[in-house]
Amino acid sequence: MQSAARSFYILTFGCKVNQYESEALDEAWTALGGKAAASPADADLVLINSCAVTAMAVSDLRQAVRRLHREAPRAAIVITGCAASRAARGAERPGEVLADLPGVTGLVDARRKDALLSFITSPEFPVPSPELANPPEKPAYPPFAIGRFRRARPVLKVQDGCSHGCAYCIVPLSRGPSRSRSVSDVLAEARRLLEAGYAEIMISGINLRQYACHAEGCPDFWALLRRLDQELAPQWAGHARFRLSSVEPGQLDERGLDVLASSRMLCPHLHISLQSGSPSVLRRMGRGHYGPEDLLRAVEAMRGFWPVFGLGADILVGFPGETDDEAAETLDFVRRLPLTYAHVFPYSERPGTRAASMPQAVPVPERKARAAVLREAVAASRAAFLRSLAGRRCLVALERDDMGHTEWYASCRLLDAPSRGGAGTALLPAIVEGVEGDLLLARHVPASF
Repeated sequence: MQSAARSFYILTFGCKVNQYESEALDEAWTALGGKAAASPADADLVLINSCAVTAMAVSDLRQAVRRLHREAPRAAIVITGCAASRAARGAERPGEVLADLPGVTGLVDARRKDALLSFITSPEFPVPSPELANPPEKPAYPPFAIGRFRRARPVLKVQDGCSHGCAYCIVPLSRGPSRSRSVSDVLAEARRLLEAGYAEIMISGINLRQYACHAEGCPDFWALLRRLDQELAPQWAGHARFRLSSVEPGQLDERGLDVLASSRMLCPHLHISLQSGSPSVLRRMGRGHYGPEDLLRAVEAMRGFWPVFGLGADILVGFPGETDDEAAETLDFVRRLPLTYAHVFPYSERPGTRAASMPQAVPVPERKARAAVLREAVAASRAAFLRSLAGRRCLVALERDDMGHTEWYASCRLLDAPSRGGAGTALLPAIVEGVEGDLLLARHVPASF
Protein backbone atom coordinates (compact mmCIF):
# COMPACT_ATOMS: atom_id res chain seq x y z
CA MET A 1 0.00 0.00 0.00
CA GLN A 2 1.42 3.40 -0.94
CA SER A 3 1.44 5.97 1.85
CA ALA A 4 -0.36 8.51 -0.37
CA ALA A 5 -3.38 6.19 -0.52
CA ARG A 6 -3.59 5.63 3.24
CA SER A 7 -6.84 6.89 4.64
CA PHE A 8 -7.70 7.70 8.23
CA TYR A 9 -10.59 8.64 10.46
CA ILE A 10 -10.04 10.28 13.88
CA LEU A 11 -12.59 10.08 16.70
CA THR A 12 -11.99 12.30 19.73
CA PHE A 13 -13.26 11.96 23.28
CA GLY A 14 -12.68 14.23 26.24
CA CYS A 15 -11.02 17.58 26.77
CA LYS A 16 -10.14 20.49 24.52
CA VAL A 17 -6.48 19.45 24.60
CA ASN A 18 -7.49 16.16 22.97
CA GLN A 19 -9.43 18.11 20.34
CA TYR A 20 -6.34 20.17 19.63
CA GLU A 21 -4.05 17.14 19.35
CA SER A 22 -6.46 15.34 17.02
CA GLU A 23 -6.51 18.41 14.78
CA ALA A 24 -2.70 18.52 14.78
CA LEU A 25 -2.52 14.85 13.77
CA ASP A 26 -5.09 15.40 11.02
CA GLU A 27 -3.04 18.29 9.61
CA ALA A 28 0.24 16.39 9.87
CA TRP A 29 -1.12 13.26 8.18
CA THR A 30 -2.78 15.24 5.41
CA ALA A 31 0.47 17.10 4.74
CA LEU A 32 2.26 13.74 4.44
CA GLY A 33 -0.19 12.48 1.84
CA GLY A 34 -2.78 10.84 4.03
CA LYS A 35 -6.45 11.15 3.19
CA ALA A 36 -9.09 12.02 5.77
CA ALA A 37 -12.01 9.61 5.29
CA ALA A 38 -15.61 10.77 5.43
CA SER A 39 -16.57 7.77 7.56
CA PRO A 40 -14.88 4.94 9.49
CA ALA A 41 -15.93 2.46 6.80
CA ASP A 42 -13.84 4.38 4.25
CA ALA A 43 -10.68 4.39 6.39
CA ASP A 44 -7.64 2.14 6.56
CA LEU A 45 -7.04 3.40 10.09
CA VAL A 46 -9.44 4.59 12.79
CA LEU A 47 -7.59 6.50 15.51
CA ILE A 48 -9.45 7.03 18.78
CA ASN A 49 -8.12 9.81 20.99
CA SER A 50 -9.49 8.70 24.34
CA CYS A 51 -10.37 10.09 27.76
CA ALA A 52 -10.18 8.32 31.13
CA VAL A 53 -11.18 11.05 33.57
CA THR A 54 -14.27 9.09 34.65
CA ALA A 55 -15.38 5.46 34.56
CA MET A 56 -18.15 6.53 32.18
CA ALA A 57 -15.58 7.92 29.73
CA VAL A 58 -13.85 4.52 29.52
CA SER A 59 -17.21 2.75 29.20
CA ASP A 60 -18.15 5.08 26.32
CA LEU A 61 -14.81 4.29 24.67
CA ARG A 62 -15.37 0.55 24.83
CA GLN A 63 -18.83 0.90 23.31
CA ALA A 64 -17.43 3.13 20.56
CA VAL A 65 -14.74 0.58 19.65
CA ARG A 66 -17.31 -2.18 19.29
CA ARG A 67 -19.57 0.06 17.18
CA LEU A 68 -16.70 1.18 14.95
CA HIS A 69 -15.60 -2.40 14.35
CA ARG A 70 -19.13 -3.31 13.27
CA GLU A 71 -19.28 -0.30 10.95
CA ALA A 72 -15.76 -0.74 9.59
CA PRO A 73 -14.66 -4.37 10.07
CA ARG A 74 -11.65 -3.98 7.74
CA ALA A 75 -10.26 -0.85 9.40
CA ALA A 76 -7.43 -1.08 11.93
CA ILE A 77 -8.34 0.62 15.21
CA VAL A 78 -5.60 2.33 17.24
CA ILE A 79 -6.37 3.81 20.66
CA THR A 80 -4.32 6.67 22.09
CA GLY A 81 -4.91 9.18 24.86
CA CYS A 82 -5.48 8.81 28.58
CA ALA A 83 -7.37 5.51 28.44
CA ALA A 84 -4.44 3.97 26.55
CA SER A 85 -2.10 5.23 29.28
CA ARG A 86 -4.37 3.77 31.93
CA ALA A 87 -4.20 0.41 30.14
CA ALA A 88 -0.39 0.55 30.08
CA ARG A 89 -0.42 0.99 33.87
CA GLY A 90 -2.37 -2.23 34.31
CA ALA A 91 -5.39 -0.35 35.64
CA GLU A 92 -7.90 -2.42 33.68
CA ARG A 93 -10.15 -5.02 35.23
CA PRO A 94 -10.35 -8.58 33.84
CA GLY A 95 -12.55 -8.62 30.77
CA GLU A 96 -12.04 -4.89 30.17
CA VAL A 97 -8.66 -4.94 28.41
CA LEU A 98 -8.73 -2.37 25.59
CA ALA A 99 -6.15 -4.21 23.49
CA ASP A 100 -8.46 -7.26 23.39
CA LEU A 101 -11.40 -5.37 21.90
CA PRO A 102 -12.34 -6.38 18.33
CA GLY A 103 -10.44 -4.54 15.63
CA VAL A 104 -7.87 -2.96 17.95
CA THR A 105 -4.37 -3.30 16.49
CA GLY A 106 -2.49 -1.32 19.12
CA LEU A 107 -2.37 1.24 21.92
CA VAL A 108 -0.33 4.46 22.04
CA ASP A 109 0.32 6.01 25.45
CA ALA A 110 -0.76 9.67 25.78
CA ARG A 111 2.87 10.60 26.39
CA ARG A 112 3.87 8.91 23.11
CA LYS A 113 1.19 10.66 21.08
CA ASP A 114 3.76 12.83 19.30
CA ALA A 115 5.19 9.65 17.71
CA LEU A 116 1.95 9.45 15.75
CA LEU A 117 2.73 12.67 13.83
CA SER A 118 4.51 10.68 11.11
CA PHE A 119 2.60 7.44 11.60
CA ILE A 120 0.69 7.75 8.32
CA THR A 121 3.96 7.06 6.43
CA SER A 122 5.43 4.62 8.95
CA PRO A 123 6.36 1.09 7.80
CA GLU A 124 4.47 -0.08 10.91
CA PHE A 125 1.19 1.45 9.72
CA PRO A 126 -1.49 0.50 10.78
CA VAL A 127 -0.02 -1.46 13.72
CA PRO A 128 2.04 0.77 16.04
CA SER A 129 5.16 -0.54 17.73
CA PRO A 130 4.34 -2.15 21.11
CA GLU A 131 6.82 0.21 22.78
CA LEU A 132 4.46 3.12 22.03
CA ALA A 133 2.05 1.68 24.59
CA ASN A 134 4.55 2.54 27.36
CA PRO A 135 5.44 6.03 28.59
CA PRO A 136 8.88 7.58 28.02
CA GLU A 137 11.06 8.16 31.06
CA LYS A 138 11.20 11.94 30.60
CA PRO A 139 8.45 13.19 28.29
CA ALA A 140 9.10 16.47 26.50
CA TYR A 141 6.50 18.96 25.39
CA PRO A 142 4.92 17.32 22.32
CA PRO A 143 5.59 19.25 19.08
CA PHE A 144 1.99 19.57 17.95
CA ALA A 145 1.00 22.57 15.84
CA ILE A 146 -2.08 23.68 13.90
CA GLY A 147 -2.95 26.27 11.29
CA ARG A 148 -6.68 25.59 11.12
CA PHE A 149 -9.44 24.02 13.19
CA ARG A 150 -12.56 22.07 12.31
CA ARG A 151 -14.64 24.00 14.81
CA ALA A 152 -15.38 27.72 14.70
CA ARG A 153 -13.42 28.38 17.91
CA PRO A 154 -9.91 26.88 17.66
CA VAL A 155 -7.96 25.68 20.66
CA LEU A 156 -4.44 26.98 21.27
CA LYS A 157 -2.59 24.49 23.47
CA VAL A 158 0.17 25.98 25.63
CA GLN A 159 0.80 23.36 28.33
CA ASP A 160 0.58 19.60 28.88
CA GLY A 161 0.63 17.25 31.87
CA CYS A 162 0.31 17.99 35.59
CA SER A 163 2.76 17.69 38.47
CA HIS A 164 0.30 18.35 41.27
CA GLY A 165 -1.40 15.02 41.83
CA CYS A 166 -4.88 15.63 43.24
CA ALA A 167 -6.08 12.58 45.14
CA TYR A 168 -8.90 11.80 42.70
CA CYS A 169 -7.22 12.59 39.37
CA ILE A 170 -5.89 10.12 36.82
CA VAL A 171 -4.41 12.82 34.56
CA PRO A 172 -0.88 13.01 36.07
CA LEU A 173 -0.67 9.23 35.72
CA SER A 174 -1.79 9.29 32.10
CA ARG A 175 -0.24 12.50 30.73
CA GLY A 176 2.81 12.74 32.96
CA PRO A 177 4.41 15.78 34.59
CA SER A 178 3.82 19.37 33.53
CA ARG A 179 5.57 20.60 30.38
CA SER A 180 5.17 24.03 28.80
CA ARG A 181 5.22 25.25 25.23
CA SER A 182 7.72 27.91 24.20
CA VAL A 183 6.48 31.49 24.06
CA SER A 184 7.67 31.86 20.47
CA ASP A 185 5.68 28.80 19.36
CA VAL A 186 2.57 30.04 21.19
CA LEU A 187 2.82 33.47 19.55
CA ALA A 188 3.46 31.99 16.11
CA GLU A 189 0.43 29.72 16.31
CA ALA A 190 -1.80 32.48 17.65
CA ARG A 191 -0.80 34.64 14.68
CA ARG A 192 -1.46 31.79 12.24
CA LEU A 193 -4.96 31.30 13.60
CA LEU A 194 -5.76 35.01 13.66
CA GLU A 195 -4.47 35.47 10.11
CA ALA A 196 -6.56 32.47 9.04
CA GLY A 197 -9.62 34.49 10.06
CA TYR A 198 -10.64 32.98 13.42
CA ALA A 199 -12.37 35.50 15.66
CA GLU A 200 -12.11 33.61 18.97
CA ILE A 201 -9.29 31.38 20.23
CA MET A 202 -9.42 29.18 23.33
CA ILE A 203 -6.13 29.16 25.27
CA SER A 204 -5.89 25.74 26.83
CA GLY A 205 -3.72 23.32 28.77
CA ILE A 206 -4.02 20.51 31.28
CA ASN A 207 -3.03 22.78 34.20
CA LEU A 208 -2.42 26.40 33.24
CA ARG A 209 -1.28 27.16 36.80
CA GLN A 210 1.89 25.20 36.05
CA TYR A 211 2.81 26.99 32.83
CA ALA A 212 6.40 28.30 32.90
CA CYS A 213 8.89 29.25 30.20
CA HIS A 214 11.74 30.96 32.06
CA ALA A 215 14.04 30.89 29.03
CA GLU A 216 11.76 33.35 27.23
CA GLY A 217 10.88 35.54 30.18
CA CYS A 218 7.53 33.98 31.09
CA PRO A 219 7.77 32.49 34.59
CA ASP A 220 4.06 31.75 34.76
CA PHE A 221 0.83 31.76 32.81
CA TRP A 222 0.00 35.40 33.58
CA ALA A 223 3.29 36.48 32.03
CA LEU A 224 2.40 34.51 28.90
CA LEU A 225 -1.06 36.07 28.73
CA ARG A 226 0.39 39.56 29.10
CA ARG A 227 2.90 38.82 26.35
CA LEU A 228 0.13 37.65 24.01
CA ASP A 229 -1.75 40.86 24.64
CA GLN A 230 1.31 43.07 24.11
CA GLU A 231 2.21 41.37 20.83
CA LEU A 232 -1.22 40.85 19.28
CA ALA A 233 -3.66 43.41 20.68
CA PRO A 234 -2.33 46.38 18.64
CA GLN A 235 -3.52 44.65 15.46
CA TRP A 236 -6.31 42.37 16.61
CA ALA A 237 -8.10 43.93 19.60
CA GLY A 238 -11.73 44.54 18.67
CA HIS A 239 -11.54 42.09 15.77
CA ALA A 240 -10.67 38.87 17.63
CA ARG A 241 -10.52 37.65 21.20
CA PHE A 242 -9.03 35.05 23.52
CA ARG A 243 -10.88 32.87 26.01
CA LEU A 244 -9.25 30.90 28.82
CA SER A 245 -10.12 27.23 29.18
CA SER A 246 -9.72 26.88 32.96
CA VAL A 247 -7.90 28.49 35.88
CA GLU A 248 -7.70 27.73 39.61
CA PRO A 249 -8.92 30.05 42.38
CA GLY A 250 -5.37 30.29 43.70
CA GLN A 251 -4.23 31.89 40.43
CA LEU A 252 -6.57 34.84 40.94
CA ASP A 253 -4.17 36.78 43.13
CA GLU A 254 -3.44 40.49 42.79
CA ARG A 255 -1.10 39.97 39.85
CA GLY A 256 -3.46 37.64 38.02
CA LEU A 257 -6.37 40.03 38.46
CA ASP A 258 -4.22 42.89 37.16
CA VAL A 259 -3.47 40.93 33.97
CA LEU A 260 -7.16 40.14 33.49
CA ALA A 261 -8.11 43.78 34.02
CA SER A 262 -5.55 45.14 31.57
CA SER A 263 -6.01 42.61 28.74
CA ARG A 264 -7.48 44.09 25.56
CA MET A 265 -8.30 40.75 23.94
CA LEU A 266 -9.56 38.55 26.75
CA CYS A 267 -13.24 37.65 27.06
CA PRO A 268 -14.89 38.69 30.36
CA HIS A 269 -15.36 35.07 31.31
CA LEU A 270 -13.54 32.57 33.51
CA HIS A 271 -13.96 28.86 34.01
CA ILE A 272 -12.78 27.86 37.48
CA SER A 273 -11.40 24.48 38.52
CA LEU A 274 -13.14 24.70 41.90
CA GLN A 275 -14.07 21.06 42.72
CA SER A 276 -15.56 21.79 46.16
CA GLY A 277 -16.82 24.62 48.32
CA SER A 278 -15.80 22.82 51.52
CA PRO A 279 -12.26 23.62 52.80
CA SER A 280 -11.96 20.24 54.53
CA VAL A 281 -12.91 18.35 51.36
CA LEU A 282 -10.44 20.41 49.34
CA ARG A 283 -7.66 19.43 51.76
CA ARG A 284 -8.51 15.74 51.44
CA MET A 285 -8.55 16.14 47.67
CA GLY A 286 -5.02 17.52 47.81
CA ARG A 287 -6.21 20.99 46.84
CA GLY A 288 -5.49 22.83 50.07
CA HIS A 289 -3.48 25.48 48.21
CA TYR A 290 -6.62 27.59 47.91
CA GLY A 291 -9.86 28.08 49.76
CA PRO A 292 -13.38 28.99 48.65
CA GLU A 293 -13.02 32.47 50.12
CA ASP A 294 -10.15 33.14 47.69
CA LEU A 295 -12.60 32.85 44.83
CA LEU A 296 -15.19 35.09 46.49
CA ARG A 297 -12.58 37.82 46.95
CA ALA A 298 -11.51 37.47 43.32
CA VAL A 299 -15.11 37.69 42.10
CA GLU A 300 -15.62 40.94 44.01
CA ALA A 301 -12.44 42.34 42.47
CA MET A 302 -13.51 41.32 38.96
CA ARG A 303 -16.74 43.27 39.32
CA GLY A 304 -14.55 46.37 39.36
CA PHE A 305 -13.23 45.86 35.82
CA TRP A 306 -15.80 43.50 34.28
CA PRO A 307 -19.30 44.92 34.96
CA VAL A 308 -20.72 41.77 33.36
CA PHE A 309 -18.84 38.48 33.14
CA GLY A 310 -19.46 34.78 32.72
CA LEU A 311 -18.34 32.45 35.49
CA GLY A 312 -18.23 28.68 35.15
CA ALA A 313 -16.87 25.99 37.43
CA ASP A 314 -16.00 22.32 37.68
CA ILE A 315 -17.47 20.77 40.83
CA LEU A 316 -16.88 17.24 42.10
CA VAL A 317 -19.40 15.87 44.61
CA GLY A 318 -19.45 12.73 46.73
CA PHE A 319 -15.69 12.60 47.32
CA PRO A 320 -14.75 9.88 49.86
CA GLY A 321 -15.65 10.98 53.37
CA GLU A 322 -17.81 13.90 52.24
CA THR A 323 -20.37 14.39 55.00
CA ASP A 324 -23.82 15.91 54.75
CA ASP A 325 -22.44 19.08 56.37
CA GLU A 326 -19.58 19.29 53.86
CA ALA A 327 -21.97 18.78 50.97
CA ALA A 328 -24.11 21.57 52.42
CA GLU A 329 -21.02 23.82 52.55
CA THR A 330 -20.51 23.34 48.84
CA LEU A 331 -24.18 23.99 48.08
CA ASP A 332 -24.14 27.18 50.17
CA PHE A 333 -20.96 28.34 48.47
CA VAL A 334 -22.37 27.68 44.99
CA ARG A 335 -25.41 29.79 45.89
CA ARG A 336 -23.11 32.66 46.89
CA LEU A 337 -21.25 32.59 43.57
CA PRO A 338 -22.61 34.37 40.46
CA LEU A 339 -22.24 31.18 38.42
CA THR A 340 -23.52 31.30 34.87
CA TYR A 341 -22.98 27.55 34.36
CA ALA A 342 -21.14 24.65 35.98
CA HIS A 343 -20.01 21.13 35.17
CA VAL A 344 -21.06 19.03 38.16
CA PHE A 345 -19.62 15.51 38.38
CA PRO A 346 -20.42 12.76 40.87
CA TYR A 347 -17.10 11.37 42.11
CA SER A 348 -15.87 8.35 40.12
CA GLU A 349 -13.22 5.98 41.49
CA ARG A 350 -10.15 5.85 39.25
CA PRO A 351 -7.84 2.87 39.93
CA GLY A 352 -4.31 3.99 40.72
CA THR A 353 -5.30 7.25 42.41
CA ARG A 354 -5.04 7.86 46.18
CA ALA A 355 -8.75 8.52 46.50
CA ALA A 356 -9.64 5.09 45.13
CA SER A 357 -8.47 3.47 48.37
CA MET A 358 -9.81 6.12 50.76
CA PRO A 359 -12.34 4.96 53.36
CA GLN A 360 -15.90 6.19 53.86
CA ALA A 361 -17.02 6.00 50.26
CA VAL A 362 -20.21 7.95 49.63
CA PRO A 363 -22.92 5.66 48.17
CA VAL A 364 -23.35 6.23 44.44
CA PRO A 365 -27.07 7.15 44.73
CA GLU A 366 -26.13 9.83 47.28
CA ARG A 367 -23.43 11.21 44.97
CA LYS A 368 -25.97 11.51 42.17
CA ALA A 369 -28.54 13.12 44.48
CA ARG A 370 -26.05 15.74 45.67
CA ALA A 371 -25.05 16.47 42.08
CA ALA A 372 -28.69 16.97 41.11
CA VAL A 373 -29.23 19.51 43.92
CA LEU A 374 -26.13 21.44 42.87
CA ARG A 375 -27.24 21.48 39.24
CA GLU A 376 -30.59 22.93 40.28
CA ALA A 377 -28.84 25.73 42.18
CA VAL A 378 -26.60 26.49 39.20
CA ALA A 379 -29.59 26.47 36.84
CA ALA A 380 -31.33 29.09 38.98
CA SER A 381 -28.22 31.29 38.99
CA ARG A 382 -27.83 30.89 35.24
CA ALA A 383 -31.45 31.82 34.56
CA ALA A 384 -31.10 34.99 36.64
CA PHE A 385 -27.91 35.91 34.79
CA LEU A 386 -29.48 35.47 31.36
CA ARG A 387 -32.51 37.58 32.34
CA SER A 388 -30.18 40.35 33.50
CA LEU A 389 -28.66 40.67 30.04
CA ALA A 390 -31.79 42.04 28.34
CA GLY A 391 -30.98 45.21 26.44
CA ARG A 392 -27.21 44.76 26.67
CA ARG A 393 -24.85 45.04 23.75
CA CYS A 394 -22.68 42.04 23.04
CA LEU A 395 -20.27 40.61 20.49
CA VAL A 396 -21.33 37.26 19.07
CA ALA A 397 -18.89 34.77 17.58
CA LEU A 398 -20.98 32.66 15.20
CA GLU A 399 -20.32 28.92 15.24
CA ARG A 400 -22.92 27.72 12.76
CA ASP A 401 -25.79 29.34 10.90
CA ASP A 402 -27.33 31.81 13.37
CA MET A 403 -25.90 30.24 16.55
CA GLY A 404 -22.91 31.43 18.53
CA HIS A 405 -21.54 32.60 21.87
CA THR A 406 -21.29 36.02 23.46
CA GLU A 407 -18.16 37.24 25.20
CA TRP A 408 -19.71 35.99 28.48
CA TYR A 409 -19.87 32.44 27.06
CA ALA A 410 -23.65 32.52 26.86
CA SER A 411 -25.17 30.63 23.94
CA CYS A 412 -26.93 33.01 21.59
CA ARG A 413 -29.14 32.95 18.53
CA LEU A 414 -28.96 35.92 16.21
CA LEU A 415 -32.46 36.72 15.00
CA ASP A 416 -31.13 38.29 11.82
CA ALA A 417 -27.68 36.82 11.28
CA PRO A 418 -25.95 38.53 8.36
CA SER A 419 -25.11 36.43 5.33
CA ARG A 420 -21.60 37.83 5.02
CA GLY A 421 -18.75 35.93 6.64
CA GLY A 422 -18.62 32.36 7.81
CA ALA A 423 -18.75 30.76 11.23
CA GLY A 424 -15.90 31.79 13.47
CA THR A 425 -14.68 34.59 11.19
CA ALA A 426 -16.12 37.71 12.84
CA LEU A 427 -17.36 39.21 16.09
CA LEU A 428 -20.82 40.53 15.31
CA PRO A 429 -22.27 43.37 17.42
CA ALA A 430 -25.76 42.64 18.70
CA ILE A 431 -28.30 43.65 21.34
CA VAL A 432 -29.90 41.04 23.61
CA GLU A 433 -33.68 41.07 23.16
CA GLY A 434 -34.77 38.10 25.25
CA VAL A 435 -34.20 34.60 26.56
CA GLU A 436 -35.48 31.26 25.29
CA GLY A 437 -34.62 28.51 27.77
CA ASP A 438 -30.82 28.61 28.13
CA LEU A 439 -30.45 30.62 24.95
CA LEU A 440 -30.09 34.36 24.48
CA LEU A 441 -31.97 35.92 21.59
CA ALA A 442 -30.14 38.87 20.09
CA ARG A 443 -30.48 41.15 17.08
CA HIS A 444 -27.51 42.12 14.95
CA VAL A 445 -26.86 45.84 14.86
CA PRO A 446 -24.38 47.95 12.87
CA ALA A 447 -21.07 48.48 14.64
CA SER A 448 -21.74 52.23 14.70
CA PHE A 449 -25.11 51.85 16.47
